[in-house]
Amino acid sequence: MDSSLEIARNLHEERERLIDSIVKETMAEKLTHKAKINSEQRVKRFSDRYHEISNELVKLYKDEDGSRSMEMDAVSGPNEFAEFYSRLKVIKDAHRRNPEELAEPLSVEFQKINDEIANPERNEPDMIEFSDEEAYGRFLDLHLVYDKFVNLKNVKRVDYMSYLLNFEKFTEIPKATTKKTGAYKEYITSLKDYLLSFFGRTRPLYDLEADFAEINERIERQYNSGTLVGWEAEKCAASAAAVDLSPYNSAVELEGLGLDRLKGALMALGLKCGGTLRERAERLYATKGHKLSDLEKAAMSSNSADAQKQKLRNIGVAQMEGHIIAMADLLSEERTATRENVERKQARSAGEFEEEEDEEPIVEEEEEEDDGAPYNPKNLPLGWDGKPIPYWLYKLHGLNLSYSCEICGNQTYKGPKAFQKHFNEWRHSHGMRCLGVPNTAHFANITKIKDALDLWNKMKVEKERGKWNPDMDEEYEDSAGNVVTRKMYEDLKRQGLL
Repeated sequence: MDSSLEIARNLHEERERLIDSIVKETMAEKLTHKAKINSEQRVKRFSDRYHEISNELVKLYKDEDGSRSMEMDAVSGPNEFAEFYSRLKVIKDAHRRNPEELAEPLSVEFQKINDEIANPERNEPDMIEFSDEEAYGRFLDLHLVYDKFVNLKNVKRVDYMSYLLNFEKFTEIPKATTKKTGAYKEYITSLKDYLLSFFGRTRPLYDLEADFAEINERIERQYNSGTLVGWEAEKCAASAAAVDLSPYNSAVELEGLGLDRLKGALMALGLKCGGTLRERAERLYATKGHKLSDLEKAAMSSNSADAQKQKLRNIGVAQMEGHIIAMADLLSEERTATRENVERKQARSAGEFEEEEDEEPIVEEEEEEDDGAPYNPKNLPLGWDGKPIPYWLYKLHGLNLSYSCEICGNQTYKGPKAFQKHFNEWRHSHGMRCLGVPNTAHFANITKIKDALDLWNKMKVEKERGKWNPDMDEEYEDSAGNVVTRKMYEDLKRQGLL
C-alpha cells in the first residue's frame, strides 16, 4: 500500500500533466466538426479529473485520520534510516513476488495521450451519443418536444419549420388561454432538458449555471415589479393598489377610494378583501400603525398562502422560459443549420432521400479523411460544412443565372435573390447618385444607365407639365358665354372681336 506522501506526490504530478494535456488539446488543430466536439469532451474529462484530484489532495492535507502526520514523524524522526530500509525491503519483496508485473508511470500514459492529440488525422471515435437527426451535434432534434407543443390547448398550430424559428418566443403564447401550468410546464421542462442535454454534449465547457443565476435574479426582480414581459397581468395587486394610510384620519375618509382600490390594498396586506365599502375601509384603517402579526388571525386571508405558492410557481415557470431563451440565443448557429437541413430534406424526393441516407456514412468518413480543398469542378458555392452545395440546390435558388448591372459598374450578381437585393445596397445607390437620379421605387429593375436617365428625364417633363400655367390653365368667359383660355381671350380682345 502506498504511503500518503507518495499518494500526494502522484496526485500532484497527475495534476500538472493534466494541465499540460489540456493546453495541448486546446491548441491542437481540429479538421472536422466531429474533432471539435470530441476535443471539448476530452478537455471536459481532463478538467473533471483535475477537480477530482484537487478534492482528494484537500482531504489528504486536512489529515483527519492523522496518517499523514504519523508518516511525517516516522520519516523525519530519530530512526529515519531504519524507516527508509524497512520501506525499501517492502518494495523489493513486492517485486520479488511479482517479477513480471510492471506499473506504467504517468509519463508513459500521458505521452500516449499527447501523441494522439498532436496527430490531427487521428481516427475520431464516437465519444458522445447523438441521434441520427442531430448528426453528431450539427443539428437540433426537437421533434418530440414539438409534438408536446402542438398538443397544448389554445395554442396556434404551426409546422415544424415555424416552430424551429420561434420556439423561444414565449410572449406570443397568451397566458390567459394556456394558464402556463400543467401540460405547459411539462412542455417547457422537456424543452429545457433537451437543450441542456444538447448543450452539455456539444459545448461541455460552457458555464450555463452562471448565466442561469443572473437570469433568475433578473426575472424575479422584474416579476415583483410587474415589468416582466408576458407576465404583467400577474403583478401583485398590492403593488398596483398600495395605499399610504398616513394622510387618512378615519375609515370614512378611506371610503372615498372606492371598492376596487380598497380591495387591492387589502390584498397587498394579505387580508380578506370582501365585504361592503365600509367594512373594507374599516378593515384597512385598522392596520394603520400596526404590524400584520398584531392583527387578528381571523382577518388574515386564507388565500394568501395559496397566492404566495402560485407566485413562486409563476416565477419558476418564467425563469425556465428565460433559461430557454438564453440557450436558444447561444445555439443560433445550430438552429440556422437545422432549419436549412429541414428545408433540404423537404425538397428531396423519396428516392433522393433513400440514396442520401445510404451514402451518409461514406460522406462522414470522407470528411474526416479529406484535409485538402474540396472537389468542386463546377465552382459551386460552399455550404455550412465547407463543401460545395448540391447542384440541385444551386439551380433551385437560381445561382446558375447571372445578372449584370451597368449602374453598379457592370457588377455581376449570382441568382435573382442577390440581384433584387442589390438595388437597396450601397453600390447601386452610389451609382444612382453619380447619375444625379434618386434611387426610388420608380427605377426598380433598371440596370442600364441610358434607361435610368431616359426615365428620369421623362419624369421631369411630366412633372413640369403638371405645373400650373396661367396662360393655358386660367379660363375666361366672354359676353356670349364662351369659355376660352387666358391667352386666347387676350388675343381676341386685342383684335376687337369681343
